Parts: sequence; structure tokens; C-alpha cells
Amino acid sequence: MQINIGDKVRFLNEIGGGAVTRIIDANTVMVLNDEDEFEIPTLKKNLVVVESAGGESQPPKNTSGLQSHSPVFTATKEPLHVEKEDVYIAFAPREGYKITESPLELYLINDTNHILLYSFYDEKEGDKEGITAGNLDPKSKILLNEYDPKELNNLSACFFQILFYQQGKSAIKKPLEKSIKIQPVKFYKSSSYKETAYFQQNVILSKLTGEAIEDKLEELSKSEFKKVIREKEFSGTAKPQKASTKTKGDILEIDLHINALIDSVTGLSNADILDYQLNKFHDILRQNENSKGKKIVFIHGIGNGTLKKKLHDELRRKYKKYYQQDASFKEYGWGATMVTIR
Repeated sequence: MQINIGDKVRFLNEIGGGAVTRIIDANTVMVLNDEDEFEIPTLKKNLVVVESAGGESQPPKNTSGLQSHSPVFTATKEPLHVEKEDVYIAFAPREGYKITESPLELYLINDTNHILLYSFYDEKEGDKEGITAGNLDPKSKILLNEYDPKELNNLSACFFQILFYQQGKSAIKKPLEKSIKIQPVKFYKSSSYKETAYFQQNVILSKLTGEAIEDKLEELSKSEFKKVIREKEFSGTAKPQKASTKTKGDILEIDLHINALIDSVTGLSNADILDYQLNKFHDILRQNENSKGKKIVFIHGIGNGTLKKKLHDELRRKYKKYYQQDASFKEYGWGATMVTIR
């Protein structure tokens, strides 16, 4: 049950009740007690709404069947429409805030005909911290956690374990384990927030079901990669692109994203992609080694940070005399490094 500011509530474990004056976080609200007119922080699970802010009385809570330990939120008055049997997460800004400065609410969205049994973890520097667990009815969504934008800088990923259950005869779905990498710079760009069928406001939506292209690439072996490359070279249907370069004043800009370097990644493993990007990095530095004072910005993106770390390692190991620094945050976020030739 959703609890909003202005709702009249009753305490489940104590006598009395009051009105909700403030949403503290995903699990807690501030209640103005009717008896002494003091505000009390109270867990949502210890409250029942007796009258909504709009004056609509609420029916008694049904305690039979599966119960969720966190409040379930529906996007609209209509149920979610099942189309592809998919599960999503969404980062939604809170109403009343500027979209790039708002606290972010993390939702789990169940657009399937199954009940989800889920557990959710924050992942920081490889360690997982359990946040919440529960069940989610078909065609509904639930608020899992709320983050201050600054907290996301310390969060490397959100990790989920999900079981699918459907009463009666049904096809058994495989359990799901999924890690969604956090790229903090995305949350500061209004263009990252898109319109969806699940919310009235724009959100950042990620799909948990289905295979990511990175997972498929990992399955390809080195021999398969070499075979594909030989076939492409023979047929001449796919050729490497020239590195995407731009000149801004005295600064040379090099985009190392793989889709800016080659036409297709089909047949390439993650290791092969990284090797190709590093080779291009070395080629650019060799071409400009005699251009003293030349500034080169390498756009490596954020991702899981592997390419950025490799570039910095190579700079410390092979190009010690060159000066390196983070490129303009305003233009590139955390996704670029500037090298000055010396």
C-alpha cells in the first residue's frame, strides 16, 4: 500500500494514529500524532491508511495470502500490461525536485504473470550489502530504496536475485541473478531520463531479464574471434573505422568507444575489444610523440572502469614523462582523460 503526505494513518502496534507530514525514505514516514501533536518517525510497515489525502476511506487490510514487507506502488490506476514477460528496475526522481538534483527512488517492476520472490543488494567495491527482500505481485512495482545523488558515487552496482512463481500449471522460469552497473554521471544528465509506460514522470529504466550483449560476447572463444575476423577480411564486408577524432582549439579528441573504432563487435570478446582500444591508444600517442605540449583527450567512458584503469596504468608504465589529468567534467563527466605530450 502506498503512503502519501496527508494520509490519515493508524498505528498497528500502538494505540492512536495521525497524519503523514513527510516522507523520510523508502521505509519511513513522519507522522503527526493526533493525541500530543508531536511528529514521530514511523516505519511504513507499522501503519495502515484509514483515509487517503484525497478523503477516500481505505478498506481493511487483507492479511491472507502472500504479503510484501515493503509498500507496493502502482504506476497508474490501471494495472501494468504484460507484453514481453520482462522485469525492470527504474530510478525515479521525486516530484517537486529538479530532475538532476532530486533524491532517486529505486523501483522493481514486475511486468510478468508471475509472482517475484526477490532479494536486493547494494554493491560497493566488490562487497554486497543486503538492503531488502520480499515478494512482488504480477503486473505491479515496488519501491526498494532511496538514494541521495551523492551516494551513487560510492555505489558500483545494484545486485538482484529473483525467483519466479505462478500458481497452478505453468512453465518453470529459470532463477535470475543480475548486476546493474551504476554510472553516476548519467543521473546528472536530464537526457538520461526517458518516458515509460510505468511512471508519470521520466525515469532511468534498465531491464533485468534477457541477455546483455556483453554476456553473449564472453561466450565466444579466441578461435571463433580469429575465424570471424579472417572471414570479414576475406569478404571485405567489414573494415576497421578510422579513430573518431575531433580538434577543439589546440586539443585533439579521441573517442575510444568500440563502436567509434570498428563497424561491428560481432565475434569479439570483451578482452579482444579492450586490446583493440589499447592498441588505438598507443597508436595515437606514437603519432603525436614529437608534438611537445600537444593535449589529447581520450574518451573512454565510465562503464566498469576497466579501460580507464588500463589507460592510466599504461601512462604510468610507458609514458611517465607525459602529464595526465581528468578531462573537463562539464564536457565528459568522469569519462575522459587528458594527456599532455612532453
